[in-house]
Amino acid sequence: MKKIIKWLSMPYYFNPSIKFKLKISFFHGLFIFLFLYLFKPFYLNQFELIILEYTLGIGIIACLATFIVLYIPALIFKEYFNEDNWTIGRNLFLMVVGVTLVGIVLWYITEIYSITYQLRKISLLEFLFYTLLVSLIPLIYFIFLNEKKIRIRREKKVSEIKEIKKEKEISVLKELAKEISIYSDNGKESITFSIDNLVYATSQGNYASFFLITKNDDLKEKILRVTLTKIATQLKEYENIIRCHKSYIVNIDYINDISGNARGYLLKSDFIKTSIPVSRSFSKQSLQRLLR
Repeated sequence: MKKIIKWLSMPYYFNPSIKFKLKISFFHGLFIFLFLYLFKPFYLNQFELIILEYTLGIGIIACLATFIVLYIPALIFKEYFNEDNWTIGRNLFLMVVGVTLVGIVLWYITEIYSITYQLRKISLLEFLFYTLLVSLIPLIYFIFLNEKKIRIRREKKVSEIKEIKKEKEISVLKELAKEISIYSDNGKESITFSIDNLVYATSQGNYASFFLITKNDDLKEKILRVTLTKIATQLKEYENIIRCHKSYIVNIDYINDISGNARGYLLKSDFIKTSIPVSRSFSKQSLQRLLR
């Protein structure tokens, strides 16, 4: 049970690409059509005269419904579908709800066929059981394989980056510590610090939190009403300061490790208790810079 809960809680990538959703929807509908048409399981032996028409219709409806389930809810419930919080469990829950709704629609259509051709009627619960059985098995199998594939690919890339770091000898000439002042959006307040003391900055709504290293190697937080975009613009001349995510700016001199999962990459530092996410738009070369 613990292993199942752990698996359901694992990070998973909710792909926002319309092309990807169309691809998944098409193959899901195609699988259902071929499976039902070729094997004629459950009640389908009574649909012998219209088996092609019936199973093809189910496949097309399943394809369209799958795309709607993947596309529409993500537009309405943006916070729930936030890719930073998406897990295998959430993805599976979406599938169960989607397949159930599709099953109800298909049951209604089957009822029309049953009346028209005087066939045996099937209860809603029985039909939903068949629908879940046919749809969820391939979908869960796809989730398992896709998560494993992405995770292995991320872990492999992380290993490559770490290996490059070990093999590459870098001699860095540190510049004299420079003080910089960041002004608030209204220009009335500011924060002044040495660029070498900045560990990372993160957005907090309309505010930004600066985490600075002290003489005792502790982190001190300073808050200023300013956007990360403005901060990144002011610090763009410093090569060791990188905006790695829409909500984070990091000093790569303090980053000493990187990990990867199906959702993306995470940066780690001895000075930071939590991991810092990396935007998927980062190239491999950019990731290598983070561990220079």
